[in-house]
Amino acid sequence: MFLSKDIIKFAGEMNSDNSASGYLNDSFEGIDRVFTDVEIISTSEVNIVAKAKRYGRWWLLKGLQKEKAQETAYQQRLRKELELMMPLQHQNIVSAVGLEKVKGLGECIIMEYVDGMNMKNWLATSPTLTNKRRVAKELIDAVSYLHSKGIVHRDLKPENILITRNGEHLKLIDFGLADSDSYAILKQPAGTSGYMSPEQMITAVADVRNDIYSLGVIFSEMGIGYTSIINRCKSPIDKRYQNIAELESAFSKKAFHKNLYILLVVTIGLVVMAGILGIIVFNQNPASQAIENDKAFVDKQKNDNSLSESLDTLTSMKKQVSIAIDNGKAFVDKRMDDTGISEFLDTLSSMVYYNPLFFERLNDGMTAIDDYTKQIKSDFTEEELTRIREALISHQNVRQKAWVDKFNIMKEAYDKEVMQGN
Repeated sequence: MFLSKDIIKFAGEMNSDNSASGYLNDSFEGIDRVFTDVEIISTSEVNIVAKAKRYGRWWLLKGLQKEKAQETAYQQRLRKELELMMPLQHQNIVSAVGLEKVKGLGECIIMEYVDGMNMKNWLATSPTLTNKRRVAKELIDAVSYLHSKGIVHRDLKPENILITRNGEHLKLIDFGLADSDSYAILKQPAGTSGYMSPEQMITAVADVRNDIYSLGVIFSEMGIGYTSIINRCKSPIDKRYQNIAELESAFSKKAFHKNLYILLVVTIGLVVMAGILGIIVFNQNPASQAIENDKAFVDKQKNDNSLSESLDTLTSMKKQVSIAIDNGKAFVDKRMDDTGISEFLDTLSSMVYYNPLFFERLNDGMTAIDDYTKQIKSDFTEEELTRIREALISHQNVRQKAWVDKFNIMKEAYDKEVMQGN
C-alpha cells in the first residue's frame, strides 16, 4: 500500500507541530518518557539491578552484565524470568511490566520499584513479634500463590524479600532461579547455600517442597516461634509438609490457639481487676459500706455473667465447628467414594490392568473441601473456617494415603514379578 504525496506531507506537518500533542516529545510538562536518573543498586556476576525514573515514577530495571549479555543462555534465562513474572498479580509479589532495551544497560526486565528494605535489614530494626508473624503469613500467602500457578521460586532468602517502608508489608522479588514444569530448558540445581534444601543441591527438578524447606530456615531466622512448624519444614523431604496448603493450615491453627488463649486471659483478668477495684472502694469509704457492698455485688454479677457468656460463646463455637467438621468429612467421603478408586484397587488383580485414568481423580477430596468451605463460608468466621478446613485436609490425606500405600504395595509386587520373569 502506497501513500499519496499529500498524505505524506500532512503527516510530516503533524509530526513537526509539537503543539499538537506533548506525547510526541521525549518529555511533556517536565515528565520524561525515557528512563532518567539511572542509579545502579546492585551487581552480581550475571546481573545488574538499577532504579530509574520514567513519567515521574521510579522503576526497577534488571539486566545482564556486558560480558554475559551476548551469551544465549543468559538471554534465555532473563526472558524466562520475565515470562514467569508477567502473569503474576499478587499484593506480596513484585510485578513486571515488560522487557525493554535501556540505554547503558541493554535489555532489561522492567518492574515496579519497591521503597523498602530487605528482610535481613528489617529484622535488625527489632520489629515486634506480632509484626514478624504477620509478615511470615504474607510470605506464605505469596508462595502459596506462586505454587498455585505451578511456579517454584527456588531462591527464597531474606535478601529476596523486601519489606515496604509504608505499612511494613512483604514483597517477594528475584525470580532468576524460579522454574515451572512448563519449561524444558535451563534445568539445573540452583539456590543459595544455607537456604536451599538438601535435595535441591543435586537435582534439577523443581519441587514445591524445596520452597517449604527455605521457608523453615527463614522463619527460624525471623524468630517467630512455632518451633514444631519450623522443624517440620526443615525435615527430610518425605517428612516435610508435602504442599503449601498443609503449612498454611498449621500456621493458621497456631494463630487461632494463640488468639483463643488471649481472649480467655483477658476475660479472666477483667474479672480479677473488677474484684480488686471493689475491695479498694469498700475500704476507702467505710461510712457507706452498705451502698458500696451493693455496687460491688452488682459489678461482680456483671463480670461473672460476662465471663459466663464468653465461655458459653466459646463452647457454642466449638460445638458448631465440630458439627461442621463431621458434616464436611461425610461430604468429602462421598466425593472420594464416587471416584471409584477404592473399588478399583480392591479388585485390581494385576498391574497389567492398571488404568492411570483412575488417579486423575486422586485430588477430588481437595476439590470437595473447597466446595464445602464455600457452602458454609457465611456461617463461620475466618478462623473457624481455617480450623474446619485443616481437619478436612487431614481427613482426606489419610484416605488418599491409604490409596497410595495400597497402590505402591501392588506395584512393588508387580515389579518383582517382572524382574523375576526377566
